[in-house]
Amino acid sequence: IGALFVFFSRDNKSSSFLSTYSCPQPSTVVEKAFLCTITGFIIPEKIIELLEQLCCYFGEPNLASWQTFTVRGFADSPVSWRESEHGFHKGGENLYNLVIFRTLDYWLQMAVGAADDCPP
Repeated sequence: IGALFVFFSRDNKSSSFLSTYSCPQPSTVVEKAFLCTITGFIIPEKIIELLEQLCCYFGEPNLASWQTFTVRGFADSPVSWRESEHGFHKGGENLYNLVIFRTLDYWLQMAVGAADDCPP
């Protein structure tokens, strides 16, 4: 999933960098993938609507058995989770990621900065 966001090459060649990344094994190469990026200030109700629409794709045969949905807050946002103030040191971490399976089970990963309150 992360390789898609950073436009990672799958050839797994080493480079002059101190640290290199290679895709974990086993891995699956798919013919098609879809990436949709929406930017700006998006209200929570719209995020829920987008998530519901994304889950509708599981009704189509021969589509992926899982999907991912990532929401990133602005790095310098004044609020991080609920009414909690967003602490900003270096990274401004403020995101969550859902990996949703065909059964509608999901994994939820949340990221906050060291100065933030933990999400609920």
